[in-house]
Amino acid sequence: MYKVSLQINLAPSDYLLVRETLKHQLKILSAQVDEILLVVESKPSKGRFSAGWETYKEKLAEFLRQEIQPNKLVRVISVDYSLNTKKDVARYFFGLDTMPDKDCRGGPFYAYFFGLMFASNQLVFHLDADMFLGGGSQHWVSEAADCIKNHDGCFTVSPLPGPPHPEDILIRQSVRAKLAPYRYSLNGMSTRIFMINRSVFEQYKLKLRKPGFRDQIRAIFNGHPNADLPENIISAYMDEHSFSRIDFLGSGKGLWSLHPPYRTKSFFDNLPQIINCIEDGDLPYTQNGFYDIVDEVCDWSEARERLKNKRWWRRFK
Repeated sequence: MYKVSLQINLAPSDYLLVRETLKHQLKILSAQVDEILLVVESKPSKGRFSAGWETYKEKLAEFLRQEIQPNKLVRVISVDYSLNTKKDVARYFFGLDTMPDKDCRGGPFYAYFFGLMFASNQLVFHLDADMFLGGGSQHWVSEAADCIKNHDGCFTVSPLPGPPHPEDILIRQSVRAKLAPYRYSLNGMSTRIFMINRSVFEQYKLKLRKPGFRDQIRAIFNGHPNADLPENIISAYMDEHSFSRIDFLGSGKGLWSLHPPYRTKSFFDNLPQIINCIEDGDLPYTQNGFYDIVDEVCDWSEARERLKNKRWWRRFK
């Protein structure tokens, strides 16, 4: 039996989401893992990633103390940005003495690697705070660990992206190969949800990369580090070493994931109902095989209108 750490990244700006999604995530996964490591971001970014930071910082801490930490498996730590700790993390993953705090968008960078580093076990199942889980399998984690250990070249494993489609297809995914029913080899890497054997980095180090030219200009303009997204860096690393990513459903009803493409008032107002529908599998046909929550589950018109106006304003300027 393999020991697995469940590692979840949280931030004060996630509070309105976390108070619902964290219980949902732990309900499905806590009995399958040996440790639950909750990593709380301690350094706010600029812009959207720090929205509501001061408002929700203490509320998140109180929520974790009162409702989550009584679970004996749970360990809560804050991201440590001290020079010595940062050097340890940078050396382990990159073979360097330092690394960026944030990516070119101002999003988390160091926090991802810090969480992986301080998990107690080499096998780490990482989730972002905004990931939803359906299917409810109580065996998926052990099946994923077997896949990593026994599948040559398998670097990362994830639940099926979206509910299983009756035709066994994935929508808008870059599929490298279909390995078996509801089991795929996919291109690239997503930092939203994945299981990984951390020990790989002891042998092969990651390489820091700059983003594309436009993103470099935006990073400079917005005062962000000139660092590519972690998922792009890891994707390049996988290509370099011929590693693979496998997404699969698993036995029985399996395990699959969903992600909200936006965060709106309507989304937060209906969050408990959305979670119930996902846990019960009560979703429209249009959701099958697709990783983002569709309009039939949550009305995203508010977010789309906001984006449309933002693009119009940029053109007008």
